Amino acid sequence: MKLLTPTDYVGSIYDIDLNNLKKIGIKVVVLDIDNTLVPTSTKSPTEQVSSWIKNAQSKGFEVVLASNNSQNRVQTFNKDLNLFAIHRAAKPLKYGFKKIREKYGVSNREICMVGDQLFTDILGANLSGIMSILVMPLTKDEGAGIKFKRLIENIAVRKYKKETYCLIGNPVLHSKSAVLHNTVYNFYNMPARYLLCHTEKENLKQTVEKFINTGVKGFNITVPFKTDIIPHLDWISEDAKKIGSVNTVKIINKKCYGYNTDGDGFIMQLKSDGTTVKDSRIKIVGAGGSTMSIVYALVKEGAKNIIIYNRTIEKAKQIAENYSNVAALPLDEFSAMDCEILINTTSVGLFPDVDSSPVESLDGISKDTAVYDIIYSPPETKFMKMARKAGCKAYNGSKLLIYQGLIADEIWFERSIINKVLVEKISNKLIGGNENE
Repeated sequence: MKLLTPTDYVGSIYDIDLNNLKKIGIKVVVLDIDNTLVPTSTKSPTEQVSSWIKNAQSKGFEVVLASNNSQNRVQTFNKDLNLFAIHRAAKPLKYGFKKIREKYGVSNREICMVGDQLFTDILGANLSGIMSILVMPLTKDEGAGIKFKRLIENIAVRKYKKETYCLIGNPVLHSKSAVLHNTVYNFYNMPARYLLCHTEKENLKQTVEKFINTGVKGFNITVPFKTDIIPHLDWISEDAKKIGSVNTVKIINKKCYGYNTDGDGFIMQLKSDGTTVKDSRIKIVGAGGSTMSIVYALVKEGAKNIIIYNRTIEKAKQIAENYSNVAALPLDEFSAMDCEILINTTSVGLFPDVDSSPVESLDGISKDTAVYDIIYSPPETKFMKMARKAGCKAYNGSKLLIYQGLIADEIWFERSIINKVLVEKISNKLIGGNENE
């Protein structure tokens, strides 16, 4: 089955890391048209497709269209793009790729084929010895012949490789979730793959429908869609309802079931660090997207009281009003005194803004206070440095990222996933080792 296995999988062309292709020596990007760039019924490139092609060209790539479709179809699509284009490309035969080599004077190793079909795009690339990227088909808008091939492809994928899981958000290209989950799947030899899928808010419904129609088994949601996704789901857990956001969805019989693993992931990090939540006084800086799930989990775990400090006090009050032991104060009233746990949930200090801290001072903090910054890049933020200088133990958010992801995998696969060896292995891949203490 190696001939039907692509070099890489992505959700769509927009999830391709062009900088990485450049780095490994790719000079020519070959694109299929139907259901790779646009649905079969769409005659011309969309503005988004045209923009992506121009961006690729600006980075120095030659962009080629190679389709098994008719001359009329290809010429109509290519009218305004003016790319080198091959119609009736005879994929998976080597004919089209030979023409591309001769046209640009490149070797097989300098060409990358991007397409949505295993038996034409990927098989053709592999037979020619060139790199291949498989994208998810855009729609089910296909002729009878293609639908039959899809059926055979699905049988082949299910038998040999691989169930598909995804991350949706905007942006997603920077995300380390694919590294995390694919490490899990390799660790347990699980027949699964994890893709990053960029989407826009107005396309959320279509994205979910595409996942259902193409056999995706589950997906994660990152900013800014953790709340926006809820109307497109068939059911959400009680925890997700109370938190008001969803970051994990499992698809069963074309129904979507939503969960939130952020808070439980943070609690697992605290326990792994030996930090006790029950009866602890806790202070949080920030009232952003992750704060609600973290507060909910801390209250559930038995925190004595929690104070949320935020520049926009109204956002902090919206969270605090749901709990009897949670208060909201403006950021300019922040004090690091009188707490056992201090948490930064803002993005202040996130790379490349590494010289910034959400607070000016940690004066008065006890050296026994456990300090957390949910940022994991850089591994040590200025906020953490301030805490360590005061004698405190300080931890970044890498294990939060890991644990919330592993809990998602446990939901999807209905089996125990988390173990210490795996967590360390993922940590080493994400940030080159544990630098949290």
